[in-house]
Amino acid sequence: MEKTEIMKMKNITGDVVLIILANTEALADIGINQKTIYVKVLGYDDYGIWAEFSNFKIPKLKTAKGKKPKRPMYQSVTGSLLIPWPLIISIVHFPGVEGFDLPSPFESHIGFDVENEEDKA
Repeated sequence: MEKTEIMKMKNITGDVVLIILANTEALADIGINQKTIYVKVLGYDDYGIWAEFSNFKIPKLKTAKGKKPKRPMYQSVTGSLLIPWPLIISIVHFPGVEGFDLPSPFESHIGFDVENEEDKA
């Protein structure tokens, strides 16, 4: 993005941004409990911003042997999370800052930390 160019949403796709949320109630069930979050923007649409959601725990449906687990088992995956526009107060973009202005690969964990009930025990 050139200095004279007006900032547009298309400029943040693929970059890491800071999103300030109005509240976290709507996203609390998936582990977002803070009003400021750093996310990699995958895209945006009329409904909100699509962000990378790393280290998300989902149930394993089969064991390594192809059978249904006897007790709940979880695996960590990376997914896409829609953050609806009404929940977003502001977005902070960091053009030209190493690690934030991608396509350079991630060197550290950026995203969400989701607590698992099994991890607490």
